[in-house]
Amino acid sequence: MNFYDKKFRKIVSGVILVIIVAMLATSVLPYIM
Repeated sequence: MNFYDKKFRKIVSGVILVIIVAMLATSVLPYIM
């Protein structure tokens, strides 16, 4: 597996971004509701 493949790095960064957004959403939503 090539870890320096641009497509692979893009997918990994996208997954990390989604996880961070999900964590922020779950911590912020109770205050909004």
